[in-house]
Amino acid sequence: MAMWIKGGKLLNDDFQFITGDLQTNGEQIEAIGSCEKAKAIDASGCYVVPGFIDTHMHGAMGKTFIDFDADTFETIAGFEAKNGTTSLVPALSAAKEEKLISSIQYLRSCAENTKKNCAAVYGIHLEGPYFSLKYKGAHLPENIRNPDVQEFERLLNAAGRYLKIITMAPELPGADSVIQKACEAGVCVSAGHTDAVFEQVKHALSLGLKQGTHLFNAMRPLSHREPGTAGALLSDETVKCELICDFVHIHPEVVKLVYKIKGRHKINLITDSEIAAGMPDGDYCVNGRVLSVRDKKTFTEDGSLAGGYSCLIDCVKNLVSVGIPLEDACMMASKNPAETAGIYHKTGSLTPGKLADILILNDKLAIKHVILRGTLIF
Repeated sequence: MAMWIKGGKLLNDDFQFITGDLQTNGEQIEAIGSCEKAKAIDASGCYVVPGFIDTHMHGAMGKTFIDFDADTFETIAGFEAKNGTTSLVPALSAAKEEKLISSIQYLRSCAENTKKNCAAVYGIHLEGPYFSLKYKGAHLPENIRNPDVQEFERLLNAAGRYLKIITMAPELPGADSVIQKACEAGVCVSAGHTDAVFEQVKHALSLGLKQGTHLFNAMRPLSHREPGTAGALLSDETVKCELICDFVHIHPEVVKLVYKIKGRHKINLITDSEIAAGMPDGDYCVNGRVLSVRDKKTFTEDGSLAGGYSCLIDCVKNLVSVGIPLEDACMMASKNPAETAGIYHKTGSLTPGKLADILILNDKLAIKHVILRGTLIF
């Protein structure tokens, strides 16, 4: 059904706000302009922006993709869509090969069978299992191992074209072969859970590494004598960096500093959301371990900070609250991750011909409407 969104502040292809109208037809954006015959939505005083894209999230509402059941996809993807995230590239935690392949096959089925009122799954992010034990984060040590190109090929074959990102420690034995194989397959290699020194990251960049996973978290930190993983990722102009902007994993002033260094084009907002996003405080079992949620913070049994609790709309609001322009925050939550996932040709901006994944935000940045593939769902 055609839809006419009129009178809003529209985020255009250059990610600048203009006053204008937008017309949809079926699942796609048809034109920037009015259509008197279409069903009209008055967006006066509101912001009209692309639906958000999370390329690093594990779960929500008591469910995770690594421990999937019959209701996992609809529960998580329905929650995300309602909260403005219209596209997903879910992350799978480090696990034994058999379990990873099972979860990969499940996510492939999710990608191939998009459901009404649910965010679309466009790919898979393997967060592991090739990590440094020193920076394992919330991942169980028994699930962590050195890179194995034969195993990676089996995981890649299971995922097919849906493997979009792999997070790994580039300093480990065997890493070079996996990085090269992943790059040949068009997979974005992301440095994370790593103790790599500056020169080791630079070497990985020469092989094709393109991103840093949840910058500063679970990686060798920046030092004035040895820049470390974080320093290498920040200093290279070509690298994108994931940022968990819940203001729990990273201090607001550090977020502002990264924005000054990397700019709006080289940051991907992520949530790293875990099982308890959208749920009350309590203890939750994930992939063989208990995560405890207290005051919207997630911890492992030993008190270490684990995955996130927020949605991307919360991250966008947080950025705006510290002076980062809304248009830049929206780019980090839509265009940039779409590019990383290889889906910018179909979603990630308000461009005629792309999917009509659209958010209408009021002047307080609360979600007023979610339009998902041309259908008003919220």
